[in-house]
Amino acid sequence: MNFADLLTYADIDHLKRMASHYGCERESHSKNGLITSLLYHLGGSSRLRGELDSLTPAQFRFLQQLCFDSRKLFSREDLLGKGRSAVDGGEETPRDLLILGLRKGWIFPGVTGRNRTLFEVPEDLRQRYLRLFAEVYRGQGEMSEPAVYRNEEGLLAEDLHSFLLFLARQEVRLTQDGAIYRQQQRQILKTFHVEEEPVEGKGWRFGFGRRYHQYPDRFSLLYDYAYYKGYILEEETEGVLRLSESGLGKIHNSNHDGEEGRELYRFWLRLYRKPIPRIAVVVKWIDLLAQGGWYRSREVKKVVGDWLDTYYYETGEDLFQRILKMMLHLGLARIGETSSGEQGLRMNVTGHRWVSGISGFSDRELDAKYLEVQPRG
Repeated sequence: MNFADLLTYADIDHLKRMASHYGCERESHSKNGLITSLLYHLGGSSRLRGELDSLTPAQFRFLQQLCFDSRKLFSREDLLGKGRSAVDGGEETPRDLLILGLRKGWIFPGVTGRNRTLFEVPEDLRQRYLRLFAEVYRGQGEMSEPAVYRNEEGLLAEDLHSFLLFLARQEVRLTQDGAIYRQQQRQILKTFHVEEEPVEGKGWRFGFGRRYHQYPDRFSLLYDYAYYKGYILEEETEGVLRLSESGLGKIHNSNHDGEEGRELYRFWLRLYRKPIPRIAVVVKWIDLLAQGGWYRSREVKKVVGDWLDTYYYETGEDLFQRILKMMLHLGLARIGETSSGEQGLRMNVTGHRWVSGISGFSDRELDAKYLEVQPRG
């Protein structure tokens, strides 16, 4: 529902607390008067900008998560979880942020069932804040179309089909460590739109997923997804990688409506959630800033830096570049470079639809059997 509708359903004590917070409680004591005062107070764009400017860093981080999470309803646990992500050793607590959100009208108590209350974010207020985020930050990084750019939209799903087709036609042997032999890796990778080189066995390799230490970045994601979906079976005793019945059915019923690409994107969010807990916020910011035009990558990094901590050997910058690289491979965005070497990015239309249409906050982390997030040698 929209802000005015939620005000109408709110009890008068809630309205009085909101009016007291905004300093407009003296204007009226009736419910209709309070609603009118609150609508007037938050109606203008300049007032909303003033609200944004007055927030502490923790409060702003809490608001970002409320606005970027497209779900309609939230449990108290959901909101406290967002509060825990927002606080950073300051005096504010997750409970403080929840109470502040109620007083500011960012959230309203709504549906009650099974001994718990679900909360709702006003949809029009959410959209107004998102437009304000874009207005405040987008102008700082806009750029003209770069001299060269890469766009892999739709290619990962097509290469998944090529991988399954290869397994249907040839026997694929596995090493004792469970990896495809390098010679056959090369044969598989040559069938793809985006060709990669097999991983060299020497030195450290760091990444996220079951087979990251054995396969290059893009193929590693594709392979782990196929394993997760049950399209492929690793027959360890026989040392063979097989196509499952589900994988065979996928070949015969392959479609190009983008659904597989969308599911690959959701899988990637879940795969990367452990090392980058708030990856959904980072991707939502990228989508907000880089839709409809080219945007400087370094300016995006400034905006999302608070959401990227170090992880093992990876700095925040390393993780940011890893996210951009995988967004390119997933077809979410195109990445380019100017003649002076400056990196820019732009969301694809399909990528924007997936990112804006998928919450990204509610999907749980993958089970351990699909996930081995640790450095490998």
